[in-house]
Amino acid sequence: MMNKLDETQLKHIASQLGRPEGADGILTAERMAHTNNNMTKSAVALLALAEGDIVLEIGPGNGTHLKDLMQIASDIRYYGVDISETMVLEANKVNEAIVKSGKVSFELTAADRLNFKADFFDKIFTVNTLYFWRDPEAYAREILRVLKPDGLLCLAIATKAFMEQLPFTKYNFKLYDAVAVEELLRKAGFSTVEVIAQKDLTTSYTGELVDRDILLVKANKA
Repeated sequence: MMNKLDETQLKHIASQLGRPEGADGILTAERMAHTNNNMTKSAVALLALAEGDIVLEIGPGNGTHLKDLMQIASDIRYYGVDISETMVLEANKVNEAIVKSGKVSFELTAADRLNFKADFFDKIFTVNTLYFWRDPEAYAREILRVLKPDGLLCLAIATKAFMEQLPFTKYNFKLYDAVAVEELLRKAGFSTVEVIAQKDLTTSYTGELVDRDILLVKANKA
């Protein structure tokens, strides 16, 4: 099915995956929530969330995974930041009850800045956003800035080898293998970086069953 899409359609898919907007963006977010479900669960598991953790997610999409995340440990405080106004509005709508509790919030953010004080978060995670960072090293340093000492970043991406097979990734995607992502985070100042290669059986953007190669990355702040 993907082979039948023309270049205009492929560019549109790439644009929506990078920043979902409007009605199409809401549909894209629903697909991504399904497609990324296993990756999100794996990234969250690596965080080893504990009572009282202050957690940041970069690019939460529509936030349908928050119900399960918030049950992992007591007194978690979660912040989700996204560059898409559509996603912030949708995540607030989907999670209206838990947002009203004051334990969860979603905020619009710039693509190169996190509006939090230094040493604020215990844990930070992000799934399938690294491809779209404008200045990856600078943004990784920004993540490091808002992590507490001994804080943990977990990110999940599909491998460069897998992503290169998808025709829309030639439009504004920066792809990574294990060596490149480790080098990026070490250059940004993370003290230890562990890259874990896994298989992830999921459904593609266009509905096909896909067994993709993914990388789960743990990086610590000294």
